[in-house]
Amino acid sequence: MKLASLFAALLALGFFAAPAAAAAPTDQRGKDVPTKVEYYYRVKWGSLKKFIALYEKNHAPLLHEVQKDGFILDIKTEYPFTHLAAGPRWDMRVTIVYRDAAAAINDPEWESRWVEAKNRLYKDLKKFEAEEAERFSLLEEHWDVVISDYPG
Repeated sequence: MKLASLFAALLALGFFAAPAAAAAPTDQRGKDVPTKVEYYYRVKWGSLKKFIALYEKNHAPLLHEVQKDGFILDIKTEYPFTHLAAGPRWDMRVTIVYRDAAAAINDPEWESRWVEAKNRLYKDLKKFEAEEAERFSLLEEHWDVVISDYPG
């Protein structure tokens, strides 16, 4: 789901690059540094309330469960105050600060905790999957942006 696009973005930012010989020994881009990802959602006109309701019902509780396990340090959901033009328009942004790059993209423990939380929180998995499919059907577009505080 999130793995391919995040991996490509993190690779582009140099999270997985071998350190150059000239790099300072304190360069910690790739190891044990929080990784911030912004998730943007452009929702079909007239569908935002339904999208938010489904997000809050199904997806947000799972994020909070893995946050309890330490994979996520912070979650913030924001909505634009003013109307944006169609090209750059987004209706909802969720910013997640992961404990590190591995937690953001490829930690097998994350996946097992996610599945365990989903099975525990949602007894009717068919209904859960149908509602998640409906939530994504309300989207015009969705994109992820990995944010780096590293200046170089």
